[in-house]
Amino acid sequence: MAAHAMGYPPAPRRRRWPSRVLGVLATAAFLGTGVAIAMMVMPKEEEKEAPVSNAPAPAAEQPEASKSGLTKSQRAARRAAVQTLAEQGYAPVKLADWQPGNDLRVLIGETDTGAMRAFFFVKRDFVGNDDAATSSRLRVSTVGDEAITLAYGLTTGSTEKVRFEWVDGTLQATGGTVPAATLR
Repeated sequence: MAAHAMGYPPAPRRRRWPSRVLGVLATAAFLGTGVAIAMMVMPKEEEKEAPVSNAPAPAAEQPEASKSGLTKSQRAARRAAVQTLAEQGYAPVKLADWQPGNDLRVLIGETDTGAMRAFFFVKRDFVGNDDAATSSRLRVSTVGDEAITLAYGLTTGSTEKVRFEWVDGTLQATGGTVPAATLR
């Protein structure tokens, strides 16, 4: 039996519109949040890297300088650096961090569990890590011939930058201090 047959007046239609508008706005907010999350987690075009193979290409197909701009010896040095990371259980996060023209070079390595560590090289020789403890968020901020600045993501949401240099045959943090492991 209808509500108006029992003596109740029919519900006005205008009361439905606020609910409908609210439903459309909530749906739009939900979809917008999904798009924002997708944009944050999807790698940017410049961050996408092709996997590095340790197998050399046939000699006839290997030009002196490849599309990446590295010479044959520079690619070999980078492959050796990637092998150093692999021996310690890490994979490079971004091969573009490797600057073959600089004396001091770096690759950020990451384990299967997401632990990150910076691996420093002087020319082809591995000279050490940024710290004995790993980090959860770490990236290369700036790269120079004699110095490299790393950016550590902290649990507070901020970023701490530390400059590393090759000084008198040792790797030193010359600009800032590596944050405590509990903060990174």
